[in-house]
Amino acid sequence: MGTALAHLTACAGHSCTLLTDDMQVSSSLNSQHRHPLFFPNVNIHQNVSATLDFEAYIPDAQLLIMAIPSYSMRNTAKRLAHLIHAQQTVISPTKGFEAKTHQRMSIVLGEELKTEHIGCLSGPNITLDLVKNLPTKLIISSDSTLTLEQGQQALFSSKVKISVSEDIRSYEYASALKNIVALEIGIATGLGLGDNFRALVLAKGMAEISQLMKTIGLNAEVFYGLAGLSDIFLTCSSQFAQNYNIGIRLGEGAALPELIDALSSAKGEIPEGLESVKAGFALSQQQQQKAPLIEAIYTFMYQNMDRQCSIETFISAAFSE
Repeated sequence: MGTALAHLTACAGHSCTLLTDDMQVSSSLNSQHRHPLFFPNVNIHQNVSATLDFEAYIPDAQLLIMAIPSYSMRNTAKRLAHLIHAQQTVISPTKGFEAKTHQRMSIVLGEELKTEHIGCLSGPNITLDLVKNLPTKLIISSDSTLTLEQGQQALFSSKVKISVSEDIRSYEYASALKNIVALEIGIATGLGLGDNFRALVLAKGMAEISQLMKTIGLNAEVFYGLAGLSDIFLTCSSQFAQNYNIGIRLGEGAALPELIDALSSAKGEIPEGLESVKAGFALSQQQQQKAPLIEAIYTFMYQNMDRQCSIETFISAAFSE
């Protein structure tokens, strides 16, 4: 994601430096304008440079995009905190929750960094489409006017339109909770339950999360826009969408620990939806809200129930009123 957003920033007419710990990535981007792991056959904009020297670049940066998985966000923020000052803008494109605390990424960053100018990026943003300069529309949300202005200026171009909103809570929750629906549909697909049932799961899954958002005081309409429904469609139709694809594998009978080990070995990112399911389940329990499908997918993924029994529970949950 970081490389793709750096490319977008350069396409919008700005110079951009990609910070990385990988010497191979830095060397390839600087000499060949290609990412050797993720985009080996696509040219990255010439105004993108890469460096391993974080201390030389972060203090003078106007905008920082923290394209870090949720499970690494806090540690990375702690590592960089001494370099980031109060006037800098920080945006997270990570659509997930912190493990155990179930905190949103903007909260994690706010707890670790000196700046109050923090925002999130939502919407359909499969990275290969971004680096191929294909059109899309994204949303930056923040309660900081400076963040909205700088974020929009940094990413807006002829191919990428940027909307802004001050309702960061609704957009951030929608972006992370939508992963649950993608996993639910993926599991239904892997189980071979047919397109009719997949459509039922979509409707039921969205209704549960919409109600959950209302219960905690969020704008549920956000979930039916770019941050929710649009992203769910993308996730369930793109071969590059991890949450949907891992849901398929789970439905086919693969074991979750083995899937995680395989992704880790291949240097792939762990899908954010795995933690979203835990956070969504915990939230529904805290709010005492009935969410049969969320409970069923949590059971399917994380509890040692007999597989056939968990499948029947999943199907019954989709039929529940």
